[in-house]
Amino acid sequence: MNYAFVVREGLKGLGRNITMTVALVITTALSLVLVGAGIMISQATSETKDLYLDRVEVMVELDEDISATDTDCSSTACREVRDTLQADDRVEQVTFRSREQSYERFVELFQDTEPELVRETAPDALPAALHVRLNDPTDPAPIDAVRDMPQVAVVTDQADTVREAAGTMDTFRNVAFLVAAAQALAALFLIANMVQLAAYNRREQIAIMRMVGASRWFTQAPFVLEAAVSVLVGGIIGTLAAWLSKRYVVDPMLSDLYAAQLIARVPDSAVWIIMPVVTFVAVALGAVAAQVALRSYVRK
Repeated sequence: MNYAFVVREGLKGLGRNITMTVALVITTALSLVLVGAGIMISQATSETKDLYLDRVEVMVELDEDISATDTDCSSTACREVRDTLQADDRVEQVTFRSREQSYERFVELFQDTEPELVRETAPDALPAALHVRLNDPTDPAPIDAVRDMPQVAVVTDQADTVREAAGTMDTFRNVAFLVAAAQALAALFLIANMVQLAAYNRREQIAIMRMVGASRWFTQAPFVLEAAVSVLVGGIIGTLAAWLSKRYVVDPMLSDLYAAQLIARVPDSAVWIIMPVVTFVAVALGAVAAQVALRSYVRK
């Protein structure tokens, strides 16, 4: 095969259909950015869940009788709940906090951020509670053993909040993938239209090449290369756009959340790993789409 001819004709084709080429490059870039964003959101969601689940607790609030009279979980009712939890191998740690200790902890956490709330909260407003660390925070079964005990007032599972936050991030990911799929479909139609239009404009040249013995692949190759190069350029632009957006828009916007360890930070290196892989797949799909679209113009 005369590779120089294929490359030359493929690059010429990009110039012949400049407006369609630009449209394909832009559509591809947007599609790949959204795919890459969806993958990185998935990574951030997974790492954020791990970040939270590593430190979440289940708070078992005890009733008023225990809260008012028990300062060290020495009462029979309090010991029953604590001993039941500690007997379960799936429980890592159980810590008792009296009403006074719960209030002190509340003041410590909110005196700087919510001083008015601290002033309005009476020392006896908070209950005594058992703070439970589970080996697997996603498994609530150990807590179910004490949930219905009469001395247990409320069970607050922080893992539920983590799961809700993760669900929200998953929604953003799904939206990104959905829009990316629509953009990808538009890109495939653009590829088909571009190569068919190019093949139609060069149909006489193709016919002559076939008459002198050129193989079907040789006559298709310039058009396939044209589509692949367009997608590749879109991928390169998309990669740069993803990196710039992350570095100068997303990261500064979320910097406070990163510092407070409320959201796991996805490193910049993820862009340079994910986007080239996504681009490679897109180039392959673009080449296949171009070859399929040409079948009605270049036959055996």
